[in-house]
Amino acid sequence: MASVPAEHADLVGAPNFAHLVTVNRDGSPQSSPIWIRPGRIAADGAVESIFFVTGLRYRKSLNMQREPRVALSIHGADNPYRMLEIVGRASFEPRSSWDELDAISNQYMGRDYPFKGDDPAGWHVTVEIDRVTLPNGGEQPPSVETPAAGSDLLMPPHFAHVATVSSTGQPRSSVVWHRRSEGGGEHDIEFWTSAETLKTRHLRNNPAIAVSIHDEADPYRYTEVRGRAVITPIDGRQMANELTRLYWKLDEFPMDVGEMNSVVIRVDTTHRVG
Repeated sequence: MASVPAEHADLVGAPNFAHLVTVNRDGSPQSSPIWIRPGRIAADGAVESIFFVTGLRYRKSLNMQREPRVALSIHGADNPYRMLEIVGRASFEPRSSWDELDAISNQYMGRDYPFKGDDPAGWHVTVEIDRVTLPNGGEQPPSVETPAAGSDLLMPPHFAHVATVSSTGQPRSSVVWHRRSEGGGEHDIEFWTSAETLKTRHLRNNPAIAVSIHDEADPYRYTEVRGRAVITPIDGRQMANELTRLYWKLDEFPMDVGEMNSVVIRVDTTHRVG
C-alpha cells in the first residue's frame, strides 16, 4: 500500500480535478475529469485512499466493474506544476441517496449538486492506493497566464492528461504540454517526451491512447480525445523551445535535451467527446 504524502494531500480534492483512467473492453484507455476527496487519512495527514461518486451506467463505472485497476492524475488548479499520479484498485458500494454527492458538490461548487434526476442510484467508489508518483519537484520558471475561458483546449497553455495501458493491463496517467498536431486532422494533438518514458514504452506495445483536458478558467468544460499514438524520433530542442515559450515565460527550454532521445507523440484522433 502507498499514500499521498501529507504535503501533497491538498491536491486530493477541491478545487483540483482528478483525471480518472479506466480500461475499455478492447484494452484501450478512457480518461475523464472527476471530483474527488480523501477517503482514509493517516494520523500524519497522508491520504491512504481516494473517494468519489459516479453513476450506474457511465463508461468509467462499467469499465471499473470489469477491471478495477485505475489511475488518476492531478495537477494543481493554482500551480499546474504541482502534480501527482495515483495508481490503485477501485471498490464499490451502492449509492442510495444524494448525500455524498451533495457533500462533494458543496466542496467544488459551493452548493448541493444541481443536476439531480429522480433516482439517486449510483456508486460510491473507493480507490485503494498502490502507488503514488510525484513527477516534479523544486522551483519552476514563471508560467504564462492562465488560458482564457472558452479557449481552444487542444492548444497551449492548457495541460493534457495522457492515458496509456501497460502490457499487463494497468492504466497509467501523466500530465504533459501539448499542441495541435501540425498537418494533422481536426482533433489531432501532439506532445514531446523521451523515448524512455513509461508512456512511450506503453504506447510502443499498445498504441491506444486517450487524452483528457479541462479548462482551468471553467473546469466544467472539458474534452477527451481517443485514438492511436504515432511515435516519431526528433531533435527535441526546437519543439522544447517552442512549447517553453507557450507554457513558461522563457525564450528557450532551460535544460539540455540532447541526450534524452526525444520523440514527438501524435494522437491520431478517432473519437472526441466534449
